[in-house]
Amino acid sequence: MRKEEKGITLIALIITIIVLLILAGISMATLTGENGILKKADKARETTNEAGAKEKVQIAVMGSFGTERKIDIDTLNQQLNKVEGIDKENSNLPIENLPATVIVDHYNVKIEENGVVTIEGEKRETLPSTADTKPFLPEGAEKIEDTDLDTGLVIKDKNENEWVWVEVPKSIYTNTAYNAGSAPTSSEDYGKIESVMQSYASAYRKSGYSDTFYSVGQHGFESATEYNNHKNAMLKSVYEKGGFYVGRYETGTATPRFSALDTLETPVIQRDAYPYTFITCSQSQSKAKEFSTGGKQASLLFGIQWDLILKYIEVKGAKTPSELKTNSSSWGNYSNITFEITRGQYSTAPSTSGSWKLVSEIERYVKPASAVLLTTGATEKNSVLEIYDLAGNLYEWTLEKTPDTQKPCTFRGGFYFYTGSGSPASSRYNYAISHNGDGVGFRVTLW
Repeated sequence: MRKEEKGITLIALIITIIVLLILAGISMATLTGENGILKKADKARETTNEAGAKEKVQIAVMGSFGTERKIDIDTLNQQLNKVEGIDKENSNLPIENLPATVIVDHYNVKIEENGVVTIEGEKRETLPSTADTKPFLPEGAEKIEDTDLDTGLVIKDKNENEWVWVEVPKSIYTNTAYNAGSAPTSSEDYGKIESVMQSYASAYRKSGYSDTFYSVGQHGFESATEYNNHKNAMLKSVYEKGGFYVGRYETGTATPRFSALDTLETPVIQRDAYPYTFITCSQSQSKAKEFSTGGKQASLLFGIQWDLILKYIEVKGAKTPSELKTNSSSWGNYSNITFEITRGQYSTAPSTSGSWKLVSEIERYVKPASAVLLTTGATEKNSVLEIYDLAGNLYEWTLEKTPDTQKPCTFRGGFYFYTGSGSPASSRYNYAISHNGDGVGFRVTLW
């Protein structure tokens, strides 16, 4: 008699595997799909956190109503200062009037004049920070992906302009190597703060040059008092935050400039822009202020800020002191070196109409060992810690005063017409108030 053998057929096995795959797919979709369990859990957590931030502000508002059922601003500020998780710096406390927006647990919370509290927009992005440096994020700005404190933290503001965070460690103020035995007593101990910064970046300073007022024509400030108030606000901000932002690129324009008679266009800090040339120091400061954004102040760099940028680059190990002070040929656009660019434009006669030529991956350009001006960010070779063309390409106006009363204006950073040893990144030059040309532009700071 034949013995029957029982087992699974190949077809049944295939069907079983298919069913299992379908079930696995359904399970994955249930977990990770747009309406999956994990997504719903994230949304629920976000809703809870959002409601928590709103409730904290509502409690502060409820405790701020006066006898006439109107919010007392002074009381409101006192209550808001007690709110756990409030970002006092970026909330611009104390608020002066309503409506106003404060930041709690990274949410924008709006307070109306009648006391109504609402959440505005999505949760604000959190920037990386350390005990020594705490970058701020202006309202409407966002972090550029894949950038960080180690290699250069970049943000893009609401106008598409890009900024790089420059660390000025908070610990330098208590370091006896820089503070001469006594630390600043507060964020308003301006003289001591500036002294410590100068000591910290002493390798890049130059005798006779200082961040002091000379005249209205120098950079547009009406008086020494106005200039010093501006500088003190910068010193306080850098001290409290452990750094400041600098333009990722030299300031540019949408169309090339060929003379000082050209219209002073809206400036940008974006890649592939034409360098903002034929502009005086005073005009540069006026245009720099247009970059103020998200409650933060924009300005030309003070001399100490330029020195601190160089010190930051040195401390990060991105360039050697020699590459910063002696010869910047290895990382700048100078007349003595050659390299290839595959984007942007170049000009061998930037003061002549029609001289700019387009470059691309297909139409590449090998810059010869001669004077050539480039559009902003034309090559990674000329960048360091995400800051482009700090060495060479254009000289850049600052708010520093020179020792020459006939030529009180200072610019820094080298020039495409000179060599890398003739005008390295730390170089300073003095020029007259009226000076402008195709070799000098400007860079902006935000604090």
